[in-house]
Amino acid sequence: MAEAPRPSKAGRIIALILMGLTVFFTLMGGIGTTCVAFGAENYESMVGLVPYKPLYQALVFISLSAGIWGIPVMTQLVRGKANAYRNALIVLITGAVTSGIQTFVSQSVRGKSAPVNVRFAVTLFTLIVFLIFRLPPLWHRMRFDQPLKGNAAKTAGGAAFAVVGLLTLSAPLWVAQTHMEPWISGVRMPLIIAGVTLTLCGIALLALETRSLRSKHLALPEQSAAIQ
Repeated sequence: MAEAPRPSKAGRIIALILMGLTVFFTLMGGIGTTCVAFGAENYESMVGLVPYKPLYQALVFISLSAGIWGIPVMTQLVRGKANAYRNALIVLITGAVTSGIQTFVSQSVRGKSAPVNVRFAVTLFTLIVFLIFRLPPLWHRMRFDQPLKGNAAKTAGGAAFAVVGLLTLSAPLWVAQTHMEPWISGVRMPLIIAGVTLTLCGIALLALETRSLRSKHLALPEQSAAIQ
């Protein structure tokens, strides 16, 4: 009987990086929307959204819940848990719906929807990629129900952590265009701590993989010489 193919390392790494980006934007979107959901009347540019505060409060709750749940789902994708793909789809669909609703309402009422429109675009793109992975030829190679072992797991986790960590560190810069300074000052330190932690974890995982690959590369000539 033919042996089942191993999970596609490249495909799974791409899936995890995109998932990490989406989880990051989902969490940041939920946190960033709190200023509108609970105090739209305090900002001149947001006054038009006051009637939609209950809707935005619900979107904050759902977005934060989806983002927080997305963290263990990323772990499931690496470990190849049975329901990892299904759970990832739930997180992605929830994120796409919530960010899509918020984008539509904000664009209709205020005439602009940044930065939630970026979150919607990233989430929708990730969802489309995951749906493409479900096509029979690719699905047979992705093997989301099989764990990534050794260096592949380190590569996927390291790349995801590093990308999300750098985005977290830079968040105060690119959210300054759409959020008030008091809000940015309040979250700057938690973002810095989280960003540094994620980035260092990512670099450590990638460094471990590089060291492992180098050791294997150096061992090949020795093995060849021993055989001769």
